[in-house]
Amino acid sequence: MATSLLLPILLFSLLITASTNKLRKFSAVFYFGDSTLDTGNNGYIPTIINANHFPYGKDFPGNKPTGRFSNGLLVPDLLGMKLGLTKFSSTFLDPSVSENDMRVGVNFASAGSGFDETTSHLWNTIPMSRQVEMFKSYLTRLEFVVGKEEASRIIANSLILISAGTNDFTRNYYHATNKRKKSIDEYQDFVLQKVEMTLKELYYLGGRSFSVANLPPFGCTPLQITLSLRDTKERECVDYMNNDATVYNSKLRYLLDGLQEKLDGGKFVYIDAYGAFMDILENSSLHGFQDTNRGCCGTGLTEVGPLCNFLTPTCKNVSSYIFMMPYIQPKEFTSC
Repeated sequence: MATSLLLPILLFSLLITASTNKLRKFSAVFYFGDSTLDTGNNGYIPTIINANHFPYGKDFPGNKPTGRFSNGLLVPDLLGMKLGLTKFSSTFLDPSVSENDMRVGVNFASAGSGFDETTSHLWNTIPMSRQVEMFKSYLTRLEFVVGKEEASRIIANSLILISAGTNDFTRNYYHATNKRKKSIDEYQDFVLQKVEMTLKELYYLGGRSFSVANLPPFGCTPLQITLSLRDTKERECVDYMNNDATVYNSKLRYLLDGLQEKLDGGKFVYIDAYGAFMDILENSSLHGFQDTNRGCCGTGLTEVGPLCNFLTPTCKNVSSYIFMMPYIQPKEFTSC
């Protein structure tokens, strides 16, 4: 099962941020990004990148798949409960979303998406630009429910969490065959321009508190190791990919610092998912994990999304695996 490789990391980092701010009471939380945050939007669009089948959801309340790329809960669910806002994160595309749900924030994330529209086009998912358009539609609906003044207050006192970018590199850039392909430095800058556009647009729509996750060391995920044709007996992280992620992250931090200075009243928090993830990989035994380079679904080498299904065996000792393929999972809610 594939889910947020940032799952425990994002939650940990966010709680550290919250404690630093003395557990600030946000009126709502909004989520933008990919499978690290998607709690079911892809189930309402025609794409093969969905998690509406077993073994996804096998440990979710009711033991059923819900579109989450996890066997249990995701960060939006856990964070919503921690902040006392909601038990489960509601997806914007769910027609049953209630007025009460809308008051505490909804989820716009789409698994398989990225900042680059081309990334989403490959899999027919929802790119970040479209997620922002969905947010605008949400604002119109919210104003109808609570009035324009109250809607503005809710947005201004909300937290906006963004976790995206990995797919732009792992599912797009590294596999592009176009002869006019950008250099890695040019592509990083291209994606970061999209990041800046997204943040500025959300700011001008009323958002003020932003938490943005950096890229994880995606060169250490089982799928990327396999695709790089590494020796299956000595499966090691793909160094150049991790180096690319590190450079991108430095640029992202610089961008966020700049926006902090330019946009009055805005708060931009940089979440170091890369560092937290590497700590888990390098000190896996201290965190209770044994297998660090294979997934828990099927062979553990390539099973992702539809390839991890009810016909695919999963490992017996789930809690000993860092990856459930291709991502990372927390001890409480293992993810495939």
